[in-house]
Amino acid sequence: MISGATTSLLTGARRGQQDFAGPVLMELGYRPRSLRHSFDLIRVLVRRDFTLSYRRSVLGVVWSLLLPLAQLLVLALVFQMVVPLKIEAYPAFVFGGLLPWAWFSTCLSTACSAFTGNRDLVLRPHFSPPILLISNTLSHLITYLAAVPVLLGVLSWYGRPLTAAALLFPLLTLIQGALIVGLGLIAATLNVFYRDVQYLVSVGLMLLFYLTPVFYAPPAVPAYQLLYALNPIAVLVVGYRAILFDGVLPDGFPLLLTSLMCAAIGAAGWLVYRRCEHDLFDTI
Repeated sequence: MISGATTSLLTGARRGQQDFAGPVLMELGYRPRSLRHSFDLIRVLVRRDFTLSYRRSVLGVVWSLLLPLAQLLVLALVFQMVVPLKIEAYPAFVFGGLLPWAWFSTCLSTACSAFTGNRDLVLRPHFSPPILLISNTLSHLITYLAAVPVLLGVLSWYGRPLTAAALLFPLLTLIQGALIVGLGLIAATLNVFYRDVQYLVSVGLMLLFYLTPVFYAPPAVPAYQLLYALNPIAVLVVGYRAILFDGVLPDGFPLLLTSLMCAAIGAAGWLVYRRCEHDLFDTI
């Protein structure tokens, strides 16, 4: 029933995102305040986003593995041969931070157009636009998780077996998801009123990449430690690396502080959206 309708709708997605909006709601029999239908809608939107990402691509989902591997190759060549950082098992070290960073940056880059690019869907009665940010985060999470087996293979190749600390992976993913949805909701809402936001997000991500220990280890400098503690994605990247690369638990206090910050950012995203909700429908 739902799944059959979903399949036919995804086929219909070839006509484009805007034509896709109406049939999705009608086929799901969407009603307001229905939690089950909200989950069904999110599932359909995740599948739509994932399908559209690789539509008319020869290699399809393989690109989700090739792109981070290509970036890993460049970083490994530069920081092992050109400017050696002298970090043991450097490819495994980098890949453990590169994948969560890619999930974070890709979600934020695409979040800016979540409302403006789905105008027909946003203007539908009883449709909750924040669902678009959740589906955007989950569709890119699939890409992230698809690359995890490759990461495990690289870790094994460099003699870094998994330990019980890896059981914290779902918790770190959940915390990062709250961070992404909160920031994405702020960016998507403000981008409706000021299209400069999408460019500011691009610039901010470029700068944040160098302020986040993706390809280097955090230096033990007090000034940097403060900057690092105020950067949630930096704490999360270090946390992923601790449980997967080092096989130990991440530091408790920075992770707790980051969890509270991510929850606050998620709440702030919702408040920004609610404050601008009325004007958003008039402006979009």
